[in-house]
Amino acid sequence: MWDHTEHEGFEIWVLPIPAFGPRSPEPLFHYSGYICRHGADAHLEGRSVRFHDLMRNYVGPDAALDAAYSDARKRIDHFHAAGSWGDGPEG
Repeated sequence: MWDHTEHEGFEIWVLPIPAFGPRSPEPLFHYSGYICRHGADAHLEGRSVRFHDLMRNYVGPDAALDAAYSDARKRIDHFHAAGSWGDGPEG
């Protein structure tokens, strides 16, 4: 299920995604998400910024959510500092 929070005038929406692959003793997850202004129609082009991490594995959905929120906050802070989304922060 999608989860969300707010940061510096933006909404952050994230979805933990189960990782598929060899069995693991703990359930592994990735994440996908988007950032938008309050009230924006995030499905319209230019109204949201999408981000995801499908490379790293996070143990459990809560760890994936924490990583996603941290990634999004860095992107928003970069936006405020640079005045544009640009390529986003390295991370």
